[in-house]
Formats: sequence, structure tokens, C-alpha cells
Amino acid sequence: MAKKEAKQAAPAKQAAPVAAAPVKQEPTVTFDVWWAMMQKKMPAQHHKEVVKADFKARGLSAKEQVATFNKALVLYGVKLK
Repeated sequence: MAKKEAKQAAPAKQAAPVAAAPVKQEPTVTFDVWWAMMQKKMPAQHHKEVVKADFKARGLSAKEQVATFNKALVLYGVKLK
């Protein structure tokens, strides 16, 4: 019984929590903001509504990271100027 009391009396050793390094994420933007940023870099024949519909069909949401929209634009077939 003395052994049980000694185990209960001894404070439990706990590992100190390790703080993970913060992951820096690129901010998200709406499609309309992204379009305004990229419009002059695209050939004029590409229309906003068509590109937006293509992105929606590919499963992109209305708010994504700029890099995600850019990758989808390449898949759509647009080469930036």
C-alpha cells in the first residue's frame, strides 16, 4: 500500500508542449478581386463570366488563394502576357 501512496504522491511528469512554427499562408481573395488584378495580363478575348464558370466547374470556391486561381487559369488555357 505504501507503493501506491508513493506513486499517487509523486507529481506526474508532463512533457512541455512544443509550439509549432506558425505557417504563413497566402491571403485569400474573391474571384472579382483576382480578376481585377489579372485582367490586363490576359488576352482581351477571355470573358470574366466564362472564366468564372470554368473555375466553378473545376471546384473552386468564390474565395481562393491567388496561386490557386492562377493554376486554374493555366488549366483553362490562358497564357499571361
